[in-house]
Amino acid sequence: MALSQAGWRNLYWTLLAVWVLCAALDMRHIHAGMLTDYGADLTQPAWLYIASRSLDNPARQGWVRRTVGATPIRAAALIFLGSTATEISQYFWPQGLFPGTYDPFDILAYAVGTGICFALDTR
Repeated sequence: MALSQAGWRNLYWTLLAVWVLCAALDMRHIHAGMLTDYGADLTQPAWLYIASRSLDNPARQGWVRRTVGATPIRAAALIFLGSTATEISQYFWPQGLFPGTYDPFDILAYAVGTGICFALDTR
């Protein structure tokens, strides 16, 4: 079942709100189990997919839509690969540009979030 523009818009704002909540909890060093462990990893790539494809607002036709979001497969691949690259950088450079602890389950969360949006977009 494909989502309507209103459905994509609701998903866009819901994902953004969850991501901001996860970031706020993390910044306050509040551990909330799976939410703080994987919530941002699940929601941010999915939100980026919707934004890059302009699914929430098809009238928005900026350079990101024309390049990254030109096709569903391009958007999914670039967002997943970019997210995965940040995670792998944590393995080799834990105090680097994307400081943190490498967790292969983060990569799984990127795949799930991006994959769900890709599946909904291509149905």
